[in-house]
Amino acid sequence: MIKFLLQRPIAVLMAFTACFIIGLVTYFTIPVSLLPDIAIPEITVQVTGQNTSARELENTVVKPIRLQLMQVAGLKDIHSETRDGAGIVRLNFDFGTNTDLAFIEVNEKIDAAMNYLPKEVERPRVIKASATDIPVFYLNLTLKSDKGQENEAAFLDLCQFAETVIKRRIEQLPEVAMVDITGMLKRQVQIVPDMKLLEMANITLNELETALNSNNIEPGSMIVRDGYYEYNIKFSTLLRTPEDVQNIYIRKNGRIFQLKDIARIAIVPEKETGLSLAGNKRAVSLAIIKQSDENMDNMKEALNEVTDYFASVYPDIEFSVTRNQTELLDYTISNLKQNLSLGFLFICIVAILFLGDVKSPAVIGLSMVVSIIISFLFFYLCNMSLNIISLSGLILALGMMIDSSIIVTENIVQYRAKGFSLEDACIKGTSEVITPMLSSTFTTIAVFVPLVFMSGIAGAIFYDQAFAVTVGLMVSYFTGIMLLPVLYKLVYSIPEIKHSWINLKINNLIKAHTLDRFYDGGVDFIFRHKKPTLIFVAITLPLCAYLFYAIPKSRMPEIDQNELIMHIEWGENIHVDENRERVNSIFAEADKTGALYTAYIGQQQFLLNRDRELSVSEAELYFKTPKTDDIAPLQSSIQQKVKQAYPNAVVSFSPPETVFEKLFVTGEADIVAELYTRNKAEAPEAITLRKLEKDIIANTGESPVGVAFDDQLNISIDRQKLLLYNVDYNEVYRILKTAFKENEVTTLRSYQQYLPITLAGKEQTINQVLENTLIRTTPENDKEKVQYIPLQSLVRVTQGEDLKTITAGKNGEYIPFSFYDVKNEEKLMNNIKASITDWDLDFSGSFFSNKQMLNELVVILFISILLMYFILAAQFESFLQPLIVLLEIPIDVAASLLVLWICGHTLNLMSAIGIVVTCGIIINDSILKLDAINELRKEGIPLMEAIHEAGRRRLRPIIMTSLTTIFGMVPLLFSFDMGSELQKPLSIAMISAMFIGTAVSLFVIPLVYWFIYRKHA
Repeated sequence: MIKFLLQRPIAVLMAFTACFIIGLVTYFTIPVSLLPDIAIPEITVQVTGQNTSARELENTVVKPIRLQLMQVAGLKDIHSETRDGAGIVRLNFDFGTNTDLAFIEVNEKIDAAMNYLPKEVERPRVIKASATDIPVFYLNLTLKSDKGQENEAAFLDLCQFAETVIKRRIEQLPEVAMVDITGMLKRQVQIVPDMKLLEMANITLNELETALNSNNIEPGSMIVRDGYYEYNIKFSTLLRTPEDVQNIYIRKNGRIFQLKDIARIAIVPEKETGLSLAGNKRAVSLAIIKQSDENMDNMKEALNEVTDYFASVYPDIEFSVTRNQTELLDYTISNLKQNLSLGFLFICIVAILFLGDVKSPAVIGLSMVVSIIISFLFFYLCNMSLNIISLSGLILALGMMIDSSIIVTENIVQYRAKGFSLEDACIKGTSEVITPMLSSTFTTIAVFVPLVFMSGIAGAIFYDQAFAVTVGLMVSYFTGIMLLPVLYKLVYSIPEIKHSWINLKINNLIKAHTLDRFYDGGVDFIFRHKKPTLIFVAITLPLCAYLFYAIPKSRMPEIDQNELIMHIEWGENIHVDENRERVNSIFAEADKTGALYTAYIGQQQFLLNRDRELSVSEAELYFKTPKTDDIAPLQSSIQQKVKQAYPNAVVSFSPPETVFEKLFVTGEADIVAELYTRNKAEAPEAITLRKLEKDIIANTGESPVGVAFDDQLNISIDRQKLLLYNVDYNEVYRILKTAFKENEVTTLRSYQQYLPITLAGKEQTINQVLENTLIRTTPENDKEKVQYIPLQSLVRVTQGEDLKTITAGKNGEYIPFSFYDVKNEEKLMNNIKASITDWDLDFSGSFFSNKQMLNELVVILFISILLMYFILAAQFESFLQPLIVLLEIPIDVAASLLVLWICGHTLNLMSAIGIVVTCGIIINDSILKLDAINELRKEGIPLMEAIHEAGRRRLRPIIMTSLTTIFGMVPLLFSFDMGSELQKPLSIAMISAMFIGTAVSLFVIPLVYWFIYRKHA
């Protein structure tokens, strides 16, 4: 085959040039994303029940839905949280589950559950988690004139402008899917009745409500024929303006009143339940969500144009961007591309140093470039994107891709040195290594194939890495045996031209005889110390097992971030203004580090809010520091301040929501202790739970994220007194709602917007409402007079305390205690078991998923080794020789674990992948060595001489391939973007294993070979 190709160089060059050009064209059309396009296996069900307590909502709505949803196919876990007025049920599935089908099934189960739910309950919303729903960034609009003193009218105008102009303009961009909005201050038409005038006119609140509703109806339309024509006649008595509300007429006892005579009517801001802050200013926040198939860069440019235009036209509005994922993507992808180029440069330098001229490295470099570009063609054909996983896969493959070219080139050089002609050297040198190279390529790919079958996110995400490496290696293999010999022959056929750089010879430092002396000295040393070497090999097996259990473990490497999300539940029934004051005091702490910050205080208005709603006494704060090192001190200083000033507050910290965070759930608690009460008839009391928390802290020394409680005022209406005084229950309920400004009657339908119309009382405290409010009795006949009874004589007010959130899972309701940054999980769980006696106990958390993942990786390592054994046994036609090659794997794994431990890294998914991958790469050197020894022994050369000769023959390619793999990974150690930090443990594991593995391949494997075959010699 090689002879055939060498006789048709133009055909070979044209074929590869065509593939190169197509690859180059497809490179610019491959989509660029942060992570692979993976369906997030999570479905959320949102339940609403206005004016329903958490306990009632859990028992009547959330529990029946949860029980129904537990039958959904492929369900991994179910978890619900219920609070006053709202509940959320989260369903988690295994990665690889078809979430579209699961979404349909969840909807079907909810339709079935609707038969058992109260009639007034709205159908729950089902939301499928999607990476495309995560906002690309948040655009905050504030007023420049706002210097802490808010102008309510100006902010109301800003809200209207943001919703009607800016939001619509951004949504018109083809790159934007939708714009979600929060922080809006909404308006309402408020009617405050004069209670004395109502009493004198004998008008009840019920009659006011009836008048408002009857004046705001649209019966519809009818078509009337008139000769040749037809007319559409509409009946409409809709309220369009505040004046329409003021002019409503009410007739009572023969007198006619206008509403404006007996009540004060005005457009006022709605009662606030939440707000958004950017810096210390009140803001309207727009969450920008990208179209799934659009390019991030194009969207960024289009949005910059729009915001620059608005900033120039409306100079009094300030635009600021936070939680910007485009920066992360740009920085990470550009750094990885830079690392790819640097790795390539280092590899070329190594090749020049070893080969001593420019022609050979030029041939190798050219075939490498062709291999990488042709790889992009396969990316395009298989719909793969360029992301941090596939790009780091290419960086990983880069060092291995050059191996094929180096081995072929080095072999051709050796045959030319023996006196073969250029063409014969190309034919013989290439043909000789086709089989061992194919074998070594397959052993490397064999390591990656089982990774794809890992469960969970690991298998889903490393499909891209396995694809990148497989494509890179296969393309480089065929380039190495088809294009490289042709290029080598053409380049070395060119007659030497004077003063041309192409003929440059380098008096290389790494001379062949120097290397040979080094190798012979090393082999002689090992053979003089046979016993210690064999003892060292025997010790590495138990050492490897010990290190595997001793090294700290985690799911993913720790990624340094300069962003932080803080969630705070104050543990007190505070209103929005007090919440804002407290948040501003935390911001004052953040000002010391020069951090940027925003906050969502209380309930938010986002439509696509998959997470549970914030309550009025909660806040979510976002911080961005100038440097990553500032985050930890900022977090501890804020935590300390909150603990001192507000001991009841429950604080938790997490990374900001990104695609990466959504997929890897790095903010999950290490251990969650789930406490199930044995007495199902009674709800656990707050005092009991607080004592329980103190006991856990005392026994474990670890502080859990506590349980939040809600202070309540329970107003119970005395039914007996209602019957005694003949008072209507609905009248009492209506008066209470009006007094507390919660009585929404109807809607004002103006042409551009709908405003709620509410009946409200004057601003009063609870005691004042109960003391000053009179309730009208209902006379049984005309002779009886209407009487007025004080409200406080009909109701009883008691104070109570209950769980703010009711948490439940597959086994029913439980009390969660979450522990973060746990050093010894097993010890913690044993201590918790010892301190809890009257509860049923279960544990969950990232500790268990990490354990399962690492157990799977061990199994995968064994499967990979088994696959490698099969491939090697087929190549060597021997059952024994593959075992010699595979013997170096435990030595390399032990070296990797030791270096990781010394460098302070954990055994995580990435470092484990590095170890598994190195096992596939490092044995390639031993394969080449053993293949050469076997060939020489067939020629009748004695065993020791064959070992020395094979070593000298394969020495340069072994050292060069190891160095190129190492140098390909080196740039990842010195860059600090997300992609490099993810790959850092992988590169440390690989580099340390390659260093030790090369030495083992060169010196230890020949000793083991000699030890087995010495009697056959």
